[in-house]
Amino acid sequence: MFHRCGASNFALAVGDALIAFTEQSSKFLKPVYPGDTLYPMIEIAALTPQRSTGVVTLAATVHNQRGELVLSGEQKILLRKRRGGVSGAR
Repeated sequence: MFHRCGASNFALAVGDALIAFTEQSSKFLKPVYPGDTLYPMIEIAALTPQRSTGVVTLAATVHNQRGELVLSGEQKILLRKRRGGVSGAR
């Protein structure tokens, strides 16, 4: 069972720095059936700094219980830069 699509703890982690979701694309690659177990993964693919904001590009994938890629996509999120940086940032 798939519990969330396009959602993650990322939005909670960035908190009030989140300004907008600016782009979303998804490609459905294989059918999904009732009873399938789906495994979503979101990875930071790119960071594009700007003066007082930045764009984070997230690569999203979903695999089924057989390990088959059933969805791939990308999200771009506009964030406000925080003063002093983010704790634990590299």
